[in-house]
Amino acid sequence: MQHPTGPGRQPTLPPVNGITWCAWHQAYSATARLVQDAEGAAHFACNSCREAYHLVPVADRP
Repeated sequence: MQHPTGPGRQPTLPPVNGITWCAWHQAYSATARLVQDAEGAAHFACNSCREAYHLVPVADRP
């Protein structure tokens, strides 16, 4: 389900493409995205864990 937008408004959450396991809080999440940890291993992290642990999604890296 997409969040409605109006003129000048952005959705607060991205559209859900699936539910994925968050490796940080050990539960399923609709906001999980692929990130790399300090050792370079790839894991999924939800929005709140990305904010709490300063994780940058792989897709958002330069």
